[in-house]
Amino acid sequence: MRRGGFTMIELIFVIVILGILAAVALPKFVGVSEQAREGKLKAFVGTLNRTVGPAVWSKAIANDGSGKIAKLTLSDAEKNLSAYVDIPQEIDASTVDLSKCDDNTQFKTIAETDDNVMPGDYAITCRDGNSTNAPAFQLVDSNGKVLAGPSS
Repeated sequence: MRRGGFTMIELIFVIVILGILAAVALPKFVGVSEQAREGKLKAFVGTLNRTVGPAVWSKAIANDGSGKIAKLTLSDAEKNLSAYVDIPQEIDASTVDLSKCDDNTQFKTIAETDDNVMPGDYAITCRDGNSTNAPAFQLVDSNGKVLAGPSS
C-alpha cells in the first residue's frame, strides 16, 4: 500500500521552479513601480501647468500687469505650492520653492525628488510668465531630458 504525499525530489523541483519565477517576476515588479512613480510625477506637472500656473499668473497680472510671478509677494504656503495643490510623496517637500521661478526665458529648478522614495534624480523646473504667457512647468530627468511639460 502506497502512502499519499510528496517525495523529496518533487518538493525540490517545486522550490526550484518557484525560485525561477521569483527571479523573473521581481525585476519586472520593480520596473513597474518606478514607472508608476514617474507617471505620478508627470501627472503632477500636468496639474501645475493646467491649474497652478494659470492661478498664480492671474494673480501676477492683477498685481502689476507683468504676469511675472517673481514679482509677487508669496506666502510660505504659496512658495511651497501647498496653497494650491497636494505635493506627492515623491517630491522632497523641503526643496519646493516657487520663488526660484524668476526667469521667463529659461527653466529653473523649483523642486527635486525625494531620494528615499523615488529612485533616480528628477526635478521640476519652471519658466516665469509674462504679460501674454502663463508660467510653465517641466519634469526633467538627471540628463536634462524633458519628460513632461513644454519642451522649450
